[in-house]
Amino acid sequence: MEVVVGVLAALFVAVLAVGMTVRAIRAPRGRRARAAFGPIMSAGETYQELHTGQRGLQDSVIESIAEQEQRPSRTDADGEELRG
Repeated sequence: MEVVVGVLAALFVAVLAVGMTVRAIRAPRGRRARAAFGPIMSAGETYQELHTGQRGLQDSVIESIAEQEQRPSRTDADGEELRG
């Protein structure tokens, strides 16, 4: 039984390595590392969200961008006052 688990673990690691290599080769130049490690980073962020109960970085960034689009910044109002 221990041999089977060892073989399955080695097979899993090999499949991950092949998948990351294929993603890195197919990705455009300059984005290869992000394309290769993106799924692993996403899985780590999801694990952290589940473990800590807090939102991940991507969700936080999306929410902050949505908030900025809804309310104008101070510099937008300053430009209108100078013209008037």
